[in-house]
Amino acid sequence: MTASDLMTRKFETVKVDARLEDVARKLEASGLKLLPVCQDGRLVGVITHTDLAKRSPQALRVSDVIAPDLLFCFVNTEAAEAANLMRESRVSFLPVLDHDKSVVGVLALEDILSKEKV
Repeated sequence: MTASDLMTRKFETVKVDARLEDVARKLEASGLKLLPVCQDGRLVGVITHTDLAKRSPQALRVSDVIAPDLLFCFVNTEAAEAANLMRESRVSFLPVLDHDKSVVGVLALEDILSKEKV
């Protein structure tokens, strides 16, 4: 089973210069805990509920809070491999990229664990 088999295909992205209050609304409306951050069609980071909760009062834009570390998997990544990456990195979601490195989905550790033993 691969990331493509288990990922959520309905998701939104945000831009680096997006206002955090707009991102909070998008996160709430999406029901996801993570939104991919893209610039010029490429993944540059992710933003989560935790990022918003821990932000400083001066942080107004996505660029003020996203971490420089970029974790993701590809559509053909085996589910067990993606689960291991999430566990090692202590995250529960990964953006999923296609072979052109465009974001095509979001993979949740919970979805992997509910479908197979890893």
